[in-house]
Amino acid sequence: MSAEEFAQKSFDYVICGGGTAGLVLAARLSEDPAVTVAVLEAGINRMGDVLIDGPNLFLQLFDKDDYDWRFMTKGTEGRRHGWVRGKVLGGSSAVNFNMFSMASRQDLNNWEELGNKGWGFDGMLPY
Repeated sequence: MSAEEFAQKSFDYVICGGGTAGLVLAARLSEDPAVTVAVLEAGINRMGDVLIDGPNLFLQLFDKDDYDWRFMTKGTEGRRHGWVRGKVLGGSSAVNFNMFSMASRQDLNNWEELGNKGWGFDGMLPY
């Protein structure tokens, strides 16, 4: 869809950022067929891009404007470091060596115990 077509439409929800959290939120909201959801992402969809799909190539993504926002940390004792943040659909999860880190069962169950129904380990496991 072009920017012009997008601007002419109305949505119930507009999610800013097509990273991991934004895409999960959009998918969950879209489970209701009565709801319209749009996702705005500054980067492009790079599905099939060898630099994204090949874990051994992830270091080549750093400092490339098409993939990385090129943020720098604040100086500590005169030192600054690059802070890679993905500028593609999938966000920083798309440029992180294809790693995944699951929250612990106890952490998720603690969330649910705080009153967040469905946010326990068993409720989150399908996602």
